[in-house]
Amino acid sequence: MKNLFSPLLGIMLSLLLFSCNTDPGTVDPTPKPPTGAVTPIGQPEGNALTATIGPAGGTIKSADNRIQIAIPAGALSTNQTISVQPIGNNCPGGKGQAFRLEPHGITFAKPAFITFQYSEADANGSSPALLRVAYQNDKGTWQMPAVKSIDTTAHTVTVQTSHFSDWGLFQKLFIYPANSFLNPGDNLHLRVFQTVKSEDDDLFVPLPTLVSTKYIEKWSLAGEGTLAHQHNQGDYYAPARIPALNPAAITVFLNISTTIEGKVYKDLRLVTNVFVAPEGISVQINGGEWKTYPGGANINTTHNVVLGQNGTEYASVGWKGTPTGTFRWTKSADVAFNIVKGPLIYQHLYGSEPSVSGGFLKVDNSDETWAVGTFTVEPAGWINTSPPAKMGTASIKGVFRMKRVSQVQ
Repeated sequence: MKNLFSPLLGIMLSLLLFSCNTDPGTVDPTPKPPTGAVTPIGQPEGNALTATIGPAGGTIKSADNRIQIAIPAGALSTNQTISVQPIGNNCPGGKGQAFRLEPHGITFAKPAFITFQYSEADANGSSPALLRVAYQNDKGTWQMPAVKSIDTTAHTVTVQTSHFSDWGLFQKLFIYPANSFLNPGDNLHLRVFQTVKSEDDDLFVPLPTLVSTKYIEKWSLAGEGTLAHQHNQGDYYAPARIPALNPAAITVFLNISTTIEGKVYKDLRLVTNVFVAPEGISVQINGGEWKTYPGGANINTTHNVVLGQNGTEYASVGWKGTPTGTFRWTKSADVAFNIVKGPLIYQHLYGSEPSVSGGFLKVDNSDETWAVGTFTVEPAGWINTSPPAKMGTASIKGVFRMKRVSQVQ
């Protein structure tokens, strides 16, 4: 699902850097009431679903189950055609698909419940306890009703409403960017932002601003590279070589808690992952030098393939199943690895039997542009078909960072 506001948000965040006080810990002694950001109306993305709901109440969900609207008995006096239209999410800090609930202008005698199902990607760079729901009013401004509940087991955020509008999920605090992909030796600038600053009902949602440093306890890095930070900003410097641990995780620990319906959420932290690898499939054989094979990724619902080429050599991994997950090598081609160096072939099988190699393939396809992953083949089998044919085993590590085929120019 596309977030149509992402390019606008990036521009806004860049502009904010020039307008922020040079001392990010300074607090205005006479703060002004926040005003909501006016954003474009979300454009339709896909087909609307409809249902007839009357005085007895009822429930309607989006086709992907991301949003559910539960209208209680007595909320409506007559039968109404209720529709759920997927739209672009233009809320500041917005994540994932938003929805237009119609008819606009309808009011309920009893509050209806709106529940968003959030994904791991929605919480990236933030925390599930910091996800909120907002609606866009007729002036184009976003407002946040009080959260009724957050269920971190069912991955849902619920609010109540007496009316319909355009609704979206957003992050109250977040680290930007949430996930990144770097070449070895590159660096990345990080910032910690906030939108709303309290939990008042129907609070306007402003453009994100750098969070006050009093809310930041510390920064930490798990993985290779170095991290330099001050207040609400930091810089990550990737190692010069592909690291053994990929991705590196940068965590910002917060000095705040949030209370929702009497439940206190403490130990809040923001995490961003940085995957370090050149574009392509990179392979290391027996602890030697890494070799990279540029190429592309074909991610689909049947057989996913990542294929790269370096001169006359080819490297590939393929798997059947979900685009994201951890997979073990199989005797068939369902989960497979190959390098072809002329007559020399490395694969996920070894011996004359053959036996299936140990190790695994771990893939993350949550990004819209990049397919990334790591793999080990231990032992990998090799065969040299040049007479006289020989075979043996090797230890292989690999990473890949590939653009999806639809993204390749």
